Amino acid sequence: MKKTNILGITFLIVVASSFLWAGQSDLPEPDALQETYLKGTREERGLQCANEVASLLGEECSFCHNGEVTEFTEKGNRARTDMNASIAIGAKCNYCHTGRKQFTKKFEMAEKMFELSEMMDVKCDLCHNGKDNLTPEGSTAKTAMLLQKWKKKGNKRCLKCHVKRKKFELNSDGKELLKSLMHEEEAD
Repeated sequence: MKKTNILGITFLIVVASSFLWAGQSDLPEPDALQETYLKGTREERGLQCANEVASLLGEECSFCHNGEVTEFTEKGNRARTDMNASIAIGAKCNYCHTGRKQFTKKFEMAEKMFELSEMMDVKCDLCHNGKDNLTPEGSTAKTAMLLQKWKKKGNKRCLKCHVKRKKFELNSDGKELLKSLMHEEEAD
């Protein structure tokens, strides 16, 4: 009984703190970033792009740019978006990519995170404030994922209590669990 109370109180603290800290992320939207991925003069940026981006993808410059390098192709617009995201998290392309359609282990985790963020209908900055920094919501989610062996079980455990595509909304099982935890707390 005492163990249940401790778990109930811990759960309530986590839920309450998530509401208090909701939306407190300082991570700017990628489009609002003042920084650019490629640095220096036009020639230096061209060399950096050729060395870091084109060589990593194993593609020619024309994969992303038109002949005069004045306009982006469809793939180039995607790369530009990815570069903005790269700036936002503080990582270079090779943090996740080892080539075109070849990825590091970090990408496998990122792919799961993208799937989770889509399922919850949230953006990355709900939990992440850069490459190695978590928001309070991110710390809470990480703790929950570790306790539930999320890597092995996937998000099925989360969906036992949370409504799909809602940030913090609980389904009937989650509401029932919260109600029982609160009721046990009142009984003691």
